[in-house]
Amino acid sequence: MGQSRTLRWKSTLAALAAVWMTALAGPAPSAAAADEPTAPAAAPVVNPLSPTAGQFQLTDTSYAAATDSLLKNHLGKPVGLGDVISTNFTTNSAGRTDGWLNLRQMGACAGTETAGLPPADVAKKTAWCWSSAYADDTTEHWYPQGLSTTGTADGGDGAIQGQSVAAVSWHYKAYGDETSAGCKTDNLLKLTFIDRTTRKYRHVLLAEPTSTSATASDFTFVKGHGGGIAWYANYIYVTDTAHGIRVFDINKLAKVDTYGSDVSTVGISNGKSSACGYPYVLPEVHRYFQAKAAPSCAATGPIDAQSLCFSWLSLDKTGGGSTFKLVTGEWYGQASGARVVRYQLNPASAATGPGLLKTSGGRTVVQDAFTADGYRGLQGGMTWTDDQGALNFAFSKGCGTKPAVFSHTWTGDTRPVTTCGSGDARTGNWGAGSPQALSYWPVLGTTRVDELWGLTEGICRPKGHPHFTAGADDTGVCTDRTATTITSLRTVFAVGFTDSQVQNRH
Repeated sequence: MGQSRTLRWKSTLAALAAVWMTALAGPAPSAAAADEPTAPAAAPVVNPLSPTAGQFQLTDTSYAAATDSLLKNHLGKPVGLGDVISTNFTTNSAGRTDGWLNLRQMGACAGTETAGLPPADVAKKTAWCWSSAYADDTTEHWYPQGLSTTGTADGGDGAIQGQSVAAVSWHYKAYGDETSAGCKTDNLLKLTFIDRTTRKYRHVLLAEPTSTSATASDFTFVKGHGGGIAWYANYIYVTDTAHGIRVFDINKLAKVDTYGSDVSTVGISNGKSSACGYPYVLPEVHRYFQAKAAPSCAATGPIDAQSLCFSWLSLDKTGGGSTFKLVTGEWYGQASGARVVRYQLNPASAATGPGLLKTSGGRTVVQDAFTADGYRGLQGGMTWTDDQGALNFAFSKGCGTKPAVFSHTWTGDTRPVTTCGSGDARTGNWGAGSPQALSYWPVLGTTRVDELWGLTEGICRPKGHPHFTAGADDTGVCTDRTATTITSLRTVFAVGFTDSQVQNRH
């Protein structure tokens, strides 16, 4: 662990040429609050943690039979991923013109949005920003959180069902001027699928059956923060912060009967299905929950020894053999010592539970666990094993509207980490907004791309706005703005994973 930074960087280059190429072969395509107000008191370092018996293990509840019942009897034939990202609805289910249903278009970033991108010394392979049509870029109600891609899901050609797509999770926030209820419920969750080629995208509602029965006849929306998602084979894993992880099957995407901007119902009623106006739903098939919900996942904790806060997810296919890992980590904006835990995944070729979390005795198998001592506000992360067998970590650490921190580290690394809690808007080394998930995209078709993907979530409200928040809307990039409307810091970006300006940050 005393390896120098230069040697570690060379090791990473070698690893990306060898380990990733083999391990990421993967399956064939199948059917915001501002954080860290003060710098960490302890020196940031990742240390191994030895879980006690049963610690961090999750129990699986299957909704697969219930979802199959809904598809067979209530939702009709599943649709393909290609249908979702290419079908343009110009009218609602009643036949009336409804532009809200149209496919939307990611565009170039401009104005404050450019501050949400990685810094100028890092070459951007992708720099997308959300459409202003229906205010995806500036809405106060929906906040982008997790990100994963078909490149992560399938290392063979970076496509699932022949489509190269990025997925982003969003959660809904209801303010005091509206009631948290129905399709405007706090922490209502949706996913957005973005076609990498066309940059067109569509929102899809996450849905859960109302029972686990093989005769289930209804569904509802899913609630949670949606802080992290990870896509492996046909499954999309989504965090449920205090409880565990939910799993959705891309092969069971379905179209509902009633849709349009004026629809505010969800589930089955009078034989017709609806999904808060969206034309498509993605049903839940598994739920992995811990025995006791985390008592608090607030910025200050407390950190409970037995319970995790599932704040973000990523996928690690390195390390040799067929043991892939689902990586999850905790966010505490004002407390250090968050944990990073890796769960074993069944290979997509496994005879039992292909692509799902590996279980033993009905409980998930923990590969290993770590404490990120001295780090605060971890918004996203990923791990990989290099060619020397050393485990590497990358973290994005949110800092509200100030430039945030991207950190490449490893167990035992005690280098001083860049901080962003001094109150100086110039501190930090990454984008503003603040940065959320991290995801690795190795290949696109037959071309090796080695991309690190991420996104930002922030907006700047003008003074006088009813939801203006002192300390968030008037610091960092949002300071001294003259705009009289909300401006966006929301981006989706990709940079070169092997770029020295990425790997040499700490």
